[in-house]
Amino acid sequence: MSVINDAVQLVEPQADHNFQWPAEANNQYKIGGWGCRNIERGNMYLMITVLLLLLHLLLLPVYLYLTWHHRYWQRRGLITAKPLTLLGTYPGLLTRKSNLVEDIQPIYNKYKHKHRAVGVFVTRQPQILVLDPALAHEVLVDNFRCYRDSLTSSYMQHAKLDKYVGRNPFWASGNYWRRLRSEAQAGLSVNRLKLGYAIWEQSGKKLTSFMAQQASKQHNIVETRDLCFRYAADVMCDFIWGIEAGTLTANGEQPNKVQQMATKWTNYTFYMISMFMASIVAPFCRRLLRFRFYPKDTDEFFSNLTKESIELRLKSGEELQRADYLSHLLKLRGEKEMSHDDLVGHALTVLLDGYDTTATALLHALYYLAEHSDAQQKLRNEILRSLDANKTCSFDQLCELPYLEQVVYESLRLSSLIPQYTKVCTHPTTIQLSEFKSLQVEEGMTIMIPNYQFHHDAKYFPDPEVFRPERFDNGAHHELIRQGILLPFSDGPRICMGMRLALLTLKSALFHIISEYQVVRGKEQIKVAGDSGFGVVLQGNINLEYRRLLK
Repeated sequence: MSVINDAVQLVEPQADHNFQWPAEANNQYKIGGWGCRNIERGNMYLMITVLLLLLHLLLLPVYLYLTWHHRYWQRRGLITAKPLTLLGTYPGLLTRKSNLVEDIQPIYNKYKHKHRAVGVFVTRQPQILVLDPALAHEVLVDNFRCYRDSLTSSYMQHAKLDKYVGRNPFWASGNYWRRLRSEAQAGLSVNRLKLGYAIWEQSGKKLTSFMAQQASKQHNIVETRDLCFRYAADVMCDFIWGIEAGTLTANGEQPNKVQQMATKWTNYTFYMISMFMASIVAPFCRRLLRFRFYPKDTDEFFSNLTKESIELRLKSGEELQRADYLSHLLKLRGEKEMSHDDLVGHALTVLLDGYDTTATALLHALYYLAEHSDAQQKLRNEILRSLDANKTCSFDQLCELPYLEQVVYESLRLSSLIPQYTKVCTHPTTIQLSEFKSLQVEEGMTIMIPNYQFHHDAKYFPDPEVFRPERFDNGAHHELIRQGILLPFSDGPRICMGMRLALLTLKSALFHIISEYQVVRGKEQIKVAGDSGFGVVLQGNINLEYRRLLK
């Protein structure tokens, strides 16, 4: 007898010729009562079971696709930070409930000082997370030839619609990166910045004058985020395009087109970097959804701005006389026959380095000085001693103020506005994990350096959450950079191209503000929290009090 017949026989009721159905049951049965309803319910359960089975079968390939590599590092002998099943090691990339700093921190805390590196997963993609600053220095400097490209350069294959992104060394790779960087960086040399120092002097004076107007209207309270971005826009427009932005003039309270477009441009760019990272689980969607880093309307705006600025400069007959970046662009056009789009790409390269991150760094520096009056007064004393008979300070004097340098680097350490650097292995190499163990790194593997975690590690910086510029006495920050511990601008051949530009802009602003105002913390609660992408920064309006010093 078959298995099916056996099953039927097991459930077949015994015959009972004396048994009779109740009359009400007969009535129910005749009109499709409880017997039919049981059959219908059974069919419904069967359908649900089949649907759930089909759902599992449909999701199984997705599950396997997302988790297939989760034994990748275990097979290679690298300790692995256990990933979440579908979200990888950094769930915030997809859920948007946390950012990279917050996702990295528990992993760093668990494995730091025990291992040089740990295996992690960006959704399904394996990645190496560096835990040892010495290894970070090896990746960025000593073994740079094997880690030449950055993660952003790997996105360019999916962002070919962005004509100006492709002309920025920040996104470029290989020999093309080297050529672009050489062309762009020549316009940011120490000598050119020194010759153009009058731009920063003029912007600094406009800044303090604008602050006086604003403070008089609001009982000395000035919203400092807006102030810092106005200043950065003024400096960058003057230096890059040789124009007056109007952000620090008497009627500068009105919305300014240049500042609006620059802010929109940088906000969109940083947001799209996080979107490209999140879409690593399905990179094909980048082309499908036509991902781009620069908005189309800002492309047109900055193209026209560059075109009009060049025309004005040529009409004035001062093509190469003024020591700004526009004169450098005109020199490139003449010597290398660059197209208009090439010139716009280089102009936006400088804007990316000198606008958003520099303004945000200035905001944090002023906030920290308002919180620490002793450090502020110490800085003010140094600044006032440096003033000459005309109450000014030369470029060389500004660059050589030791405590100002310490204040800037301590602020950059504490805020860590670029909190991670991610490199791409461009040539197979080896990482020495311990005296007896090494790891083969394949071409295309990404390596993340969590400099925010280094900057906030008590082993390297006692009381890491305290603003203490004295920790960099006697140029200590130079040695910490060489050790891979302090990396506000990264290091090695791909160190931030605009580092000197940013430092000059920061120092000049602090010099003018602190020499004329006492900065005091306001009464409003100020929140420091993770942003939507990568860092932990000041949130919302930052209302600080600026008390004019008696002269």
